[in-house]
Amino acid sequence: MIPEEDLELGQSRLLEVDNRVVVPAKTHLRIIVTSADVPHSWAVPSSGVKCDAVPGRLNQISILVQREGVYYGQCSEICGTNHAF
Repeated sequence: MIPEEDLELGQSRLLEVDNRVVVPAKTHLRIIVTSADVPHSWAVPSSGVKCDAVPGRLNQISILVQREGVYYGQCSEICGTNHAF
C-alpha cells in the first residue's frame, strides 16, 4: 500500500499500491493463495471474486478478466488487530 501522506488526489486510501499488476482484457487467470500466519480472504469486490487463504493450504480460483480497468483487491477476513491496514 502507498502511505497516506504519499497518496495523490483521487487515489484510494488503503487500496492503492505502488506496483500494480497489469492483466490484458479477455484473459483467463488462475490465482493461487495461501497464508503464512492466520486465515485471510483475498477478494476483488467489483468482480465478485473471493478466495480464502488458509495457513498451510493452497486454494485457487479461476476468473476471466472481461474488461479493462482498475480493480482493487483486499482482505475480507477479520484476520487480526491490523485487519485491512
